[in-house]
Amino acid sequence: MMHDGKSFRRRCVTSSAIRGAIAFGLACVSACSMASGRSGLMSSGASASPAVLATIPIGGYGGDVAVSADGVRAYVPLRTGKVVAIDTASRQVVATIATNGQPYAMALTPDGARAYATDMTAQYVLALDTANNRVIQSIPLGIIARPILTPAVAVSRDGTRAYVTEATVNDDRLLVIDTATNTIVGSQNLPIHPAGVAVSPDGRQVYVAGCKLACIDGTFLVVDAASTTVVSQTPLPATPDGVVLAPDGSRAYMPNGADATVGVIDLATKTVTRIAVDAQPIGIAVDPHGSFVYVSSFAIGKAGRSVERGTCAKV
Repeated sequence: MMHDGKSFRRRCVTSSAIRGAIAFGLACVSACSMASGRSGLMSSGASASPAVLATIPIGGYGGDVAVSADGVRAYVPLRTGKVVAIDTASRQVVATIATNGQPYAMALTPDGARAYATDMTAQYVLALDTANNRVIQSIPLGIIARPILTPAVAVSRDGTRAYVTEATVNDDRLLVIDTATNTIVGSQNLPIHPAGVAVSPDGRQVYVAGCKLACIDGTFLVVDAASTTVVSQTPLPATPDGVVLAPDGSRAYMPNGADATVGVIDLATKTVTRIAVDAQPIGIAVDPHGSFVYVSSFAIGKAGRSVERGTCAKV
């Protein structure tokens, strides 16, 4: 990111949250985003210093968070078999969607009308109607095997495809769901155990971050969305626990839990750099403007740390 013609670097540590709660706080100047963590969620606004504005109990362990494009709603899947919807203005839980199972990862369509949530057991994906707060359909994934990594999900920016990863004791796959029919229209075996998935802004490429064999280090895959074939593999110096893209699609950011870093890959050059963060980062999000990356830490119960995007690209 450029500022007054020069690059600059800045880090801001957000406030702590409470397990089973959503914590709304102010983290960094000009930041405007949300991030999930072991204990909850933080939303950021313009402020010179960290401050928690509100803590909202959600009644369970939230594994992920998805925020509508207009910023009006935040959705948190709970392992107790439900998804809670939070009004970001009033900071209140305004709806609960009963899902059963253990919903874990979640992604919204661009219009926010539908959400897709993976189940912790990797048995199915739930299609949710967010306007009427109900489950539209449970989409079986055809796998009955113990997962070795948590499943991930991403939705293309045109809303036509949802991509789901599976890492089980039997196989590792990328599944493609047609959101118009909520059916699986593609399945591709992967050469890695997938931990995260993201889609390029134009929808032509799918990015999968994960690890091979004993997961000592990581691998970043570029997958052709049309054919679902792997077109490139880039070694990573640490094992990633997920992946998100910068809004312009130029970079990918990956929390490396075992390494206590965030990996950054320039998607044009495939150059990989790392930034040190708090211990065991597991969750990651980029604000819509691309100015900040928010990282949640599991080990010390912090709701996150934000890192100025330009710093990530240059470290």
